[in-house]
Amino acid sequence: MGPTKWRRTELSGEGPKSRWFTEPRPGGWTEPVIMEWELTGESWTDEHVHDEYAYVLEGELHVECDGVVVEAGVGDLIRVPAGSTGRYWAPAYARMLGVYAPNPEGLPMRNARFEKLDT
Repeated sequence: MGPTKWRRTELSGEGPKSRWFTEPRPGGWTEPVIMEWELTGESWTDEHVHDEYAYVLEGELHVECDGVVVEAGVGDLIRVPAGSTGRYWAPAYARMLGVYAPNPEGLPMRNARFEKLDT
């Protein structure tokens, strides 16, 4: 079997704009799930049963998890561990590559919340 190519599509959606390369399946997945997403003066909070990684492609991303806040710029990678709630926000703009670790049971994210920031 040869390589697989995913064509570029526009970012879209309610809440954070995103596009999935590989999508999480309701029944679970055994390979990483990969997406591109952005925040523009916005915040996204959620809790996952799997590790979640955010690689910053553009802008500045802030992430809070377990009482610790980190700021990330272009080229930085942040991991929010499984079972933790991560709050991601971009005071101005951030575009990220997101990677979800395997989730064989397909357990859903919890406590998802999107909000516009006061600027």
